[in-house]
Amino acid sequence: MRTLFLSMLDGLFTKENKENSECRSNKIFFTETDPKSNRTLIIEEDEYAVWTHMLSDNKEEIDFEGLLCTVVNPDTFDVDSEKVIKKDEPLPIAFANQYSFVKNLRKKDISVQWQKNCTTILIKDKVYLIMDMNTRTAYSKALSTDCEFGKRLDSHTYTEF
Repeated sequence: MRTLFLSMLDGLFTKENKENSECRSNKIFFTETDPKSNRTLIIEEDEYAVWTHMLSDNKEEIDFEGLLCTVVNPDTFDVDSEKVIKKDEPLPIAFANQYSFVKNLRKKDISVQWQKNCTTILIKDKVYLIMDMNTRTAYSKALSTDCEFGKRLDSHTYTEF
């Protein structure tokens, strides 16, 4: 009886640890390479946001990057937008808008469209980020204003591409 009880407890704790590790490993991470330009894009989720990194032509370093969206609501954090902001911190509410937070984002929700001089990243078939390879600038729908995370994507910018 004691063995059966210990076995059940072990099963419960093993299942809980397995679920927690699956949750942590469930973050978005993938790469895509354009066969025409041979440029590679990395899309990765950290604790607070999903970032895109355009690799240099030789694929040895990041050429430039941009914020795709947040995976936590910026309203829940009190981050001062006046201090130097690091990528691994929550997006300050001063830079956020109604498009910043995408709840329950999955890899299947993200698609990439390659053009000659830019790459467009969509979430659920809506343009969220344009990466201009000529100017090495990322234009994000998730930003309310230009900042160190990228430039704001507005309708004027969108029509340029």
